[in-house]
Amino acid sequence: MCKKLITLTLISLAFHATASASAEPVKNNPKHGLFWYETPKKEEEKKAEAKYPRPVVPSPDELFQMHPKDMQELLDKTRDYAVYKLSPDAVLDYYKVQDATRRKASAFTNLTGYVMLDNPSLNAAQDYPITNPGNAEKQRERQKSKNDLLQKNRNEYALLFFTEPKCGFCVQQSRILENFQRDSSWYIKQIDITREPAAKKKFNVDRAPVTILIKRNAPDKWMPVSVGVDSLDNLRTSIYNMTRVLNGDTDPRQFFTNEQQQGGFFDPLKGTTK
Repeated sequence: MCKKLITLTLISLAFHATASASAEPVKNNPKHGLFWYETPKKEEEKKAEAKYPRPVVPSPDELFQMHPKDMQELLDKTRDYAVYKLSPDAVLDYYKVQDATRRKASAFTNLTGYVMLDNPSLNAAQDYPITNPGNAEKQRERQKSKNDLLQKNRNEYALLFFTEPKCGFCVQQSRILENFQRDSSWYIKQIDITREPAAKKKFNVDRAPVTILIKRNAPDKWMPVSVGVDSLDNLRTSIYNMTRVLNGDTDPRQFFTNEQQQGGFFDPLKGTTK
């Protein structure tokens, strides 16, 4: 009886010792192991997580204060990670960053509207109106400037129209020049490059049709204003711009800048010493 009691006591002590030893890790980490449906990560998964870690997304306030380059870098990382993982949490991270970039862009747009009104010299609205009445008035001003200058210089300049036989393009351009001459009363001289090789060489004409603007009593002041078949409006604009350049009223760097635009938003030399 005594022996049985001693044996049972020893077994009981051994069981309690084993239970105490195994209870310690359970106490420290009570939900750990297969009992809690935790599947140990495979070695490949651990390597993948180490190689492509999940990007850390800051708070909305921190995102809004980030530099655009850092924000773009984080946006790229969260997008790539979302496509890689294809999980709701990863996709949500990407759209959190994208929402911050959207709000930052919206703030910039709002500030642009404020600054443009506060600094009229940086605003293109006066030189490039977006309303129908504004466009109509700007078009009227441009046409008036062209007409006035062409009438003023009709006796100071002439046009040399270079053609060649059997040139269908020359026929079409000649009709456009006839319309220009009828409206402006400018003198136009037609030159056949096959019959006047000296003129062809002097004005560097290697094809037809070509229209050249030349200043009277100043044979060295000339420039082409049309090559090939051009529209009447383009021809008038080129003659207007080139006449102003040859007269010294504008710089070649301002070739497409009309009189109303000089010194304004579209003047490339505004504020420079030229």
